[in-house]
Amino acid sequence: MNKTLPIRILQVSYSMDLGGAETLIMNLYRNIDRTKVQFDFLLHAEEESAYEEEIIKLGGKIYRIPRFLGYNKLSYDKALREFLSNHPEHRIIHDHLMDSASETFHIAKKMGRITISHSHTEIIEKSLEERIRFFFRKDLYKNADYRFACSKKAGEWLYRNKADFSVIKNGIETDKYAFKEETRKEKRRELGLADDDYIIGTVGRLVEQKNQKRTLEIFSDYLKTNEKSKLVIVGDGPLRDALEKTAKALGIEDNVLFLGSRRDVSSILMAFDIFILTSFSEGLGIVLIEAMASGLSCVFSDSIPHEVDIIPELIKRISLDSKNSEWLKAINESSKDYNRTLSYKRVKDSGYDIEETAKKLESFYLSLY
Repeated sequence: MNKTLPIRILQVSYSMDLGGAETLIMNLYRNIDRTKVQFDFLLHAEEESAYEEEIIKLGGKIYRIPRFLGYNKLSYDKALREFLSNHPEHRIIHDHLMDSASETFHIAKKMGRITISHSHTEIIEKSLEERIRFFFRKDLYKNADYRFACSKKAGEWLYRNKADFSVIKNGIETDKYAFKEETRKEKRRELGLADDDYIIGTVGRLVEQKNQKRTLEIFSDYLKTNEKSKLVIVGDGPLRDALEKTAKALGIEDNVLFLGSRRDVSSILMAFDIFILTSFSEGLGIVLIEAMASGLSCVFSDSIPHEVDIIPELIKRISLDSKNSEWLKAINESSKDYNRTLSYKRVKDSGYDIEETAKKLESFYLSLY
């Protein structure tokens, strides 16, 4: 057996930038026993992404093929066949995409590969674009040998209640989020925040699903009641310019910080006083688990799966149909005297520690061999 180790798992993703799914994959990669299991990556983006340098340092390999777009089925199938023919070491394919996974698995299974799909989100299919994308993922459950999801809700959404799936907890490096007063002060100084500023924070890609426009509107009303408050938005995406214009139109631009994508989210969370998430939908809402590990009170939309309800005294769920006044009330009533230093232990004990998740996944991969 030792002569065959490490086995090499092919992780399929669009890119390896600083998104939620990508960060989970990297957390798993850092914590898995790489003498037994190594990750390689098949990416569809042409440009180099944030985690690629670290992947190489950890012993992983990066490959690229063109993105599957439907109309390029023949060329995509040909590129995938050529890749798999040239890489027989990849017996297991763990695909984190949704729109192309069914096509990938269709080819991979014909070539004797083991296929694993992984649902990281739930999307409300209102737009024509999303309905078209649904067409390409509707049979995914048939072509996956094994089906994972980050929450029950995310699994039911992707697999349409037509197949069984396993929930794989999105573990985090809980110790890294343990609150430290010194880190809080240092990060506030770095960001130009005063000690007595009340910081409302949020983390996420700047896309329609995350609904940060509503966050700005809620903060605009809150600022009228607390002039020493600021909103800090961590993340980047196609809506950044539009959101910055919204902040300016609301007259709050001087009190809103757009930090872009960051690698120091755990430290930034310590600088916050409260966390807000107004997403239309989430597969899990891993940022809420990170926030709770840092001891933050969290006010978030009731569309978030209940798996994040780890520390009840820190959470308040609000309907997106509620008026801003209800959100302000929740912010004002949130715990401000909570001892933040021990929260990470409660998150760890709940099973959301990455070491536990990595061990379970490692055992699963090895069992397939």
